[in-house]
Amino acid sequence: PLSWPTRDSFLPADTAIPHRFPPTPTRPPRPPLSRSPATATATDTMSSTTAGAALLLRPTSATTNPLLRLASPCPKSHLLRLHSPRRRLPVLRLSLTPPATAGSNSAPSPSPPPPSATPPPPLFSNWTPPRAIWRGLSALLLAGQVFHRVLTGRVHRRNLLAQLRRVGPGSAGVSLLTAAFVGMAFTIQFVREFTRLGLHRSVGGVLALALARELTPVVTAVVAAGRVGSAFAAELGTMQVSEQTDTLRVLGSQPIDYLVVPRVLACVLALPVLTLISFALGLASSAFLADAVFGVSTSIILESARKALRPWDLISALIKSQVFGAIIAVVSCAWGVTTHGGAKGVGESTTSAVVISLVGIFIADFALSCLFFQAGAGDSLKHAMG
Repeated sequence: PLSWPTRDSFLPADTAIPHRFPPTPTRPPRPPLSRSPATATATDTMSSTTAGAALLLRPTSATTNPLLRLASPCPKSHLLRLHSPRRRLPVLRLSLTPPATAGSNSAPSPSPPPPSATPPPPLFSNWTPPRAIWRGLSALLLAGQVFHRVLTGRVHRRNLLAQLRRVGPGSAGVSLLTAAFVGMAFTIQFVREFTRLGLHRSVGGVLALALARELTPVVTAVVAAGRVGSAFAAELGTMQVSEQTDTLRVLGSQPIDYLVVPRVLACVLALPVLTLISFALGLASSAFLADAVFGVSTSIILESARKALRPWDLISALIKSQVFGAIIAVVSCAWGVTTHGGAKGVGESTTSAVVISLVGIFIADFALSCLFFQAGAGDSLKHAMG
């Protein structure tokens, strides 16, 4: 049969035919790796426990497996690495804490020491007193400081004169107007009833005793608490919130000497004078109304008042006025210097100071009335009716 001619047909028989592709060059033999005994032992152990796993030696970086390192210094690429082409070798996990077994002979791990016993806190360490109690104690402390400074003569005289002008002439109009209308209101109640009983000569004595002992001191103190006490609390509260009191301390002045003592002294000195003037105006308005409306002569009212009144009645009115003035000034100043919370705190302190001052006035009035008029009461009207 005929065949297609090839290249071998035209070559001599003894001609060597070269290969179509150059033969693969043989790789020079790799020098044996030197391993440490620990590395060799770990490699043999893992190769014996892993059946059917092919172990290949490949160059790897020094950070691949820090447990397998060469003992002798060599380049970083000549490291030993275990590789399985089909499945991964089991990973050995190392634990620094041995498992707790019942039959182990090792000593148990020491338990952490118990926390040191702390002493119990004091009884009232976490207790905060109510604000009313705290302010009450502040008022008592402030009153003691004012009394001490008055006895030692540490008074700011110029500021004292300014506060006297404010408490006295500044509050005289409101106090006199209030006293006049209170006297006329009591005249309407007393004159009509006493006239029906034929005791119109006793009306002046009853009005004078009521005005001197109770009405005039209490009404004047209430007016002063509403006008002067609220102003004291608002001023000192604003100064406390705006840190003006701290500025006084930095400048070398004591806020109590400069702010509190003049206000307390002004109230104690000016309120008795206001009480006397209010008593006189109240009695005069009562006599005028009795004469103009009910037909009782003014001379009868004034004569009856002269016979009924005793010097102690006016003295007791002055003492009450001084006590009421001290209560108003101390409470208002104490509530002012303990203010915090901005404008809202100033408003709350002002309202609270007026309320506490009024309550203190009424309580003090009851206590002083029991002290002054408990013995010998009822003898004054005998002289007025005689």
